Order: sequence, then C-alpha cells, then structure tokens
Amino acid sequence: MGLHGNQLELLWHLAQFVLLDYESCLEMLKTETMTDRTTLSYAFRPLTKNGYVDKRPDGSVKITAKGRRLFPELEPLLSVGGKETEKRVMEVSRMAMWMWKQGFPSLGEVPAGSGVWFIPSACWRKISPGILSTTRFTGMLAGCGQKLAVYNVDDGRMEWQARAEGSLFNTKYGSYETKATGMLFVTREDKRDEVARNIIRQTMWQRRQLWKSKRSERNKPTRWSQSPIKLKPEYEHVYLTTPQEIRRTVISVLREDKIINGLCGKAGTRLGKQNAADIEIWPRRLFVNPASDLLKYVCFFATVKDSLHLANSYDWYREQIRYELYAPSKDKKIIEMYQDVNAMKEVSLFLSP
Repeated sequence: MGLHGNQLELLWHLAQFVLLDYESCLEMLKTETMTDRTTLSYAFRPLTKNGYVDKRPDGSVKITAKGRRLFPELEPLLSVGGKETEKRVMEVSRMAMWMWKQGFPSLGEVPAGSGVWFIPSACWRKISPGILSTTRFTGMLAGCGQKLAVYNVDDGRMEWQARAEGSLFNTKYGSYETKATGMLFVTREDKRDEVARNIIRQTMWQRRQLWKSKRSERNKPTRWSQSPIKLKPEYEHVYLTTPQEIRRTVISVLREDKIINGLCGKAGTRLGKQNAADIEIWPRRLFVNPASDLLKYVCFFATVKDSLHLANSYDWYREQIRYELYAPSKDKKIIEMYQDVNAMKEVSLFLSP
C-alpha cells in the first residue's frame, strides 16, 4: 500500500526508537489539516492492518520486521529488553517525538555541523561514560554551544537523585566536550507554574546546604533516595518549558548571552559569578532571565531575602543596592510566589511579552 508522509515519519521514528505509546503516535500523525483524534486514529489503522506496527494491550506501539524493512539503512538508537527497559525506552521515545515536532531531530553521536540535535540518553552514556546509572535524564539537546540534559518532569512528582544528576556535569579527563551546560525540564502546560513554584520552594528551604556542599566528581554508584526535585549550583542553568514551547525556549537560551550584553552596555559590568546577578550598574543589580531559568530565580529570591533579613535584623543596615529582574510575562505567577520580595521598594520587575 502507498503510505502518506506523516505515516512514513511515524515509521521512521519507530525504526529508530522501536517503541512509542499510542497517544504519541497520534501526535506524530498530526498535520495542519488533520488534528482531531478520530481522523488521526483512521490514519493510524492502516499501519496495524498491513503489519507495519503492532499495537499491544498495554497501549504501546512496536514496529514490526516489515515496518523496519522500509528503512534498511537505519540502525535503532535504543535496545529493548524487559518490561522496565521498555518503560524507559518509551519515555525517551516520547521525548524524542516532542523534540522532532519542535524541529530537533535525533542523532546517536555529537553533531559535527550546525544545528541542534537530540541525543538519547543511552547514546550519550557511550559518549560520556562517567555518568552514574541512576540519572533520570532522557537525552542531551546538543548544538550551537549548548548541551542541555533533558528531563520529562511531567507534574513534578519524580524521584530526584541530586548527586547522580550532577554527574552529567563532570569533565571527562579534564575535557569539557561532554560536560552539560545546563538542564531542560519539560513539564505539562497545566502544571507549569505549580511545578516551578514547588521546585523553587524545595530548593529555597535547603539552599544553605545545597549551596555550600562541596562539588566532587564521582564514578561510583550513589545511594538511591526518594526526594523532590532540588537544584544545585553545579547544574548551572535549569530551564523550564512545555512540549509546545521547547523550540521557543531553546531560541531564548541561545539568545540569552546577547540579551544580557545588550542590557549591560558600556556602563555595566558582567559579574559572571554563580549565585549572583548577571550585571552590576551601581547601585543596580540586574538578574536577566529570558528563558525561565529556575536556578536564576532561586538566586534572585535568595539574594533579595538575605538583604531583607539583614534589614530586619540590624538597625545599622541601610540597603543601597537596587535589584532588577528581567523575565517573560508568562512567569508572572512564579515571580509573585514570595510577596515579601515583591513588596520591597528596592526591587523592580520588568516583564517582556
């Protein structure tokens, strides 16, 4: 039978990742004119009817030998073993689908040319073998000077291995070629603000410990712990996005340095220090956050709260510094989570559309 372009694209994806959940298969079949679920299910049906894929009782879809023969040049990026392995493969496959929909195709090695590519976690482990086994990242978004460890945090309820995730930022024999430059958290649209506030709140509660803990590279297994997501300075950047906003977020990440330089101008000084503002134009301290970096929000809140604590504790303390936060307007509910910070006359907020 003759297959349409969207059907071939789905089979191409399955030839690379073997498995994908049914709802994500329908998402891949969407076109500009075909978006409703009933029509998409009719587009999917010929693939099972003609033996290209197998839809299984648990809701997963697996490519068959017949489907794979359509792409003899393609080698699978992931291997499938038992049930636990299949669950992990589907999670990575779903993320790869979102990335492809946003214009970032998958690759099994570090890209040599221009562009941004999604490298599945199993492939990245071969490139950077020092990563600990308990890390939960689904892959690395690499290109244009960035290497972002990608996580599907969904509604924010996941077991976070703070030490293990830090292994993504290890240097390989002193080389920075495989060291991550930050993290990209992908969450549900309806849970975005709630997830952001919970992560920031958990980090703020333990920031003294998290900020002062010594950084050391490990290549031995770390003990397993059940913990909410908390951020450490070694993660450098933790950008928050949703499946539909991935491309826009990545563009903001790539433009971030240019935006900071533009605000800095000739009168300002780039501070360039972790846990500090981006720019100082005395007596102003500017925090610039165009890509919804949760770690930068933590730095902003912590800095302002420390200043507020000094002002409330010591009569002699007179604050001269003015704090400015530049952020997208979609983060308004996140920025307003600490009313004492927003109420300070020394704080100014600048929200862009």
